[in-house]
Amino acid sequence: MGPEPISHPATDGDEATRLLDHLDDVAGRAESVVSADATTIGGDPLPEMTGVVARCHDVGKATTWFQAYVVGERDASDRTNHSLLGAYLGYYVLDRLGYDSEDCLAALVALAKHHGRLPDVEEYVDGVSRFENTSEASNERQRILIEQVGNVDDHRRQFAQSFVADATDGNGSWGEFAQSIEDESLFDTVHEHVSLFGFGSDRSAPSEEFYGLLLQLWSGLVFADKTVAAGIENDDLDGSEPDARLLSEYIADLGSDTDEDGQAAALDTLRGEARDDVLGGVERFRDSEASIATLTLPTGMGKTLTGLSAALALRDEGERVVYALPFTSVIDQVADELADVFDTDARDDLLTIHHHLAETVTKLGDPDEDPDEYARLAEMVAESWRSGMTLTTFVQLFESLVGPSNSQSMKLPALYDSVIVLDEPQALPMQWWKLVRRIATILTEEYDATVVAMTATQPRATDEETASQALFDDAFELVDDVDRYFGHFERVEYDVHDSLLAFDDTDATVDYEAAGRTILDETGRSESTLAICNTIDSATALTDAIEDREAVVDVGRCLELELEDGADVDALVERVESALGSNERALVHLSTRLRPRDRLALIEATKRLTERDVPLVAVSTQLIEAGVDISFDRVYRDIAPIDSVVQAAGRCNRSFESDLGTVTVWWLAPPAGTTTTPAQAVYDSEGVSTISLTARTLDAIGADDGTVAEQTMTRDAVEHYYGLVADRNPGDPEYVEWVDEANADALGDLSLIGQRESVDVVVCRTDGDRELADAMVAALDEFDYDAFGDYREAAKDITVSLPIYSQDSTEAETVRNLEPLGDADLRVLRRARGTSYFDATKGLAVDEPCVDDRFL
Repeated sequence: MGPEPISHPATDGDEATRLLDHLDDVAGRAESVVSADATTIGGDPLPEMTGVVARCHDVGKATTWFQAYVVGERDASDRTNHSLLGAYLGYYVLDRLGYDSEDCLAALVALAKHHGRLPDVEEYVDGVSRFENTSEASNERQRILIEQVGNVDDHRRQFAQSFVADATDGNGSWGEFAQSIEDESLFDTVHEHVSLFGFGSDRSAPSEEFYGLLLQLWSGLVFADKTVAAGIENDDLDGSEPDARLLSEYIADLGSDTDEDGQAAALDTLRGEARDDVLGGVERFRDSEASIATLTLPTGMGKTLTGLSAALALRDEGERVVYALPFTSVIDQVADELADVFDTDARDDLLTIHHHLAETVTKLGDPDEDPDEYARLAEMVAESWRSGMTLTTFVQLFESLVGPSNSQSMKLPALYDSVIVLDEPQALPMQWWKLVRRIATILTEEYDATVVAMTATQPRATDEETASQALFDDAFELVDDVDRYFGHFERVEYDVHDSLLAFDDTDATVDYEAAGRTILDETGRSESTLAICNTIDSATALTDAIEDREAVVDVGRCLELELEDGADVDALVERVESALGSNERALVHLSTRLRPRDRLALIEATKRLTERDVPLVAVSTQLIEAGVDISFDRVYRDIAPIDSVVQAAGRCNRSFESDLGTVTVWWLAPPAGTTTTPAQAVYDSEGVSTISLTARTLDAIGADDGTVAEQTMTRDAVEHYYGLVADRNPGDPEYVEWVDEANADALGDLSLIGQRESVDVVVCRTDGDRELADAMVAALDEFDYDAFGDYREAAKDITVSLPIYSQDSTEAETVRNLEPLGDADLRVLRRARGTSYFDATKGLAVDEPCVDDRFL
């Protein structure tokens, strides 16, 4: 009957891996990463079912075709594909063990796709279970499967007989399975099963739990298979426990140097009371039946550390904490704070930082033995979120739950029994709200996770009729008396500009020359001022208007002079201060057209300059609103949803540096060359005009006299605004239907940040940057794609993602004239200085490129 089959060839002196050993190892790991309390649709223990499924996943490798391929004696072909055989065998084994039919069907799909991504289930299963497909490719898969089963029966019958007898506890046999494939009866059974997928109100399948079960089976199998095959040990998959005492000590030390009689001391006392209040709420939350909590406190109350305190209090031993934010621009600030609290470099099994700009690794073993392999495994473990804490983005979290790729699925087993903190959840696109509620149900019911939604502008509805349309209905508030804390905060007053009071009259908008003049005239030369715009073009136009009217020291251009020395922020701040004349102010421009490395340096420099009372004007897009701990004397905000207006105000007089700060809300005009105001372009695109709801809200709270008190805005206006939002029942119901119908392929096409064409540009500003670009080119020339991937990873913080709005845009013209780097979606600008593609202040693609630039 031939030698015993193997799953992986011999490498580096090690023997080949026996197929049975691989199946047992994967089954053991898959079973271990599933929560012991999780159950299947039929009510059976999920760990046991997951172990059965994993034990079947690679049985198709027993064919002589695959055995020849695995030792290099033949090329890959349709007959070496093994997933579908394992899928049908898994269905058969589970059926003979008495599992619910939906459990069997979910297992079939998970097994069939353990090397790919999940499909739209009904269409996929229909295609692989009947022989009358219009697609010959689908029919061919069934015919090849019949051949593969026959091949195993001819050459590995003893292996197969023993395997199936053991897997079914004697309730089935290889002979029966092989016969059901040969006579096509098992195909008929599966096809009859999937034909029950009627998606009307009287449907009999799938149940609401189907997609959640499919995610769990598939992700557990993918994770176990990949980590076992990679040789990762069990000990490398267990995160370290975060110590809540270290966090408490850190918080206590923060206020130790504060003047006991000052405003800062009073604020620290209030923060301490709020933290104690929240921790008391945690205990009440534990005793409730709720799985989702809200944490509502004003900006400046230290929500990051308070929310983390709540998460650590909620977790039990061995459970993980996932802290998710809406924007990558604020993650590094939070990461630095967590690194200080827990004395970690965020590259260990205590803390992982995971977003598209981060180098996501978890240190394993000795990197000197095989550096390349070490790097690959360190990245695999980190992206599986096995550390005790993971700091990440909404994109990484929700897109991995909605329609994950194969690699994205690796993190899902880490979510069992976890505590998930959502910082500023109202930033989620309204089109996703229904879907997020549905996914939250999967998290809390299938993964037994706990969710904490934390913000100053909680998106809830107070009207019982519309409460179910809030982002999270029936959530438990951890703060016992929210109004008490907001009542202590009168740091700002809102100045509602005449342009806003005349909303819908586009003639009332403020042009950029007038806006720049107003900002400079209304703010003193000793003040710090922030102006937040809704688009990059708008921020650029306002920056130009200020620069044209005022003698300024451009912080971005000062940064350019510091880059070769490593862009030390202290040196940058000293350069700016020494360059300032008696009648000059510093000017900072912030947007995503700046390289991430430069943007972070500018944000930190801005923070230090404001702390030193350096006169400064910062013009930024919305990236500065959430989580950036900078306080300005005066803030101007283009009209936006109420929550964004309140978030912007959180950058003004943040720690009571003055008696009362002023936040002006106005309506900026379209930039030159456009016809739509930036507010309309950004906030009228999701079917709900949120800026019109802002205007209606301001009218409802009596803003027509021009000023609004802080508590009126943060409580009354926010409540009224979200009531209007709930009336419109936000969220696309089709997305929820896709979850209910297990249309994973359709879900996988969704994106939290929108689907638009974009090209990544590596922007070189130093010799070191250019050496990195040269190394990328050399790796491509040598077909060393692993090295190229490493270099591309290293270049993330000097890479700008440039959206292509149209083929005749400045952005498209820039891309066409830059050097390709490996593929169509990556370019390199080798010498940013002196070209019209790049400006030290405003970043990439700021002007029409000239002919000379094409050769640089």
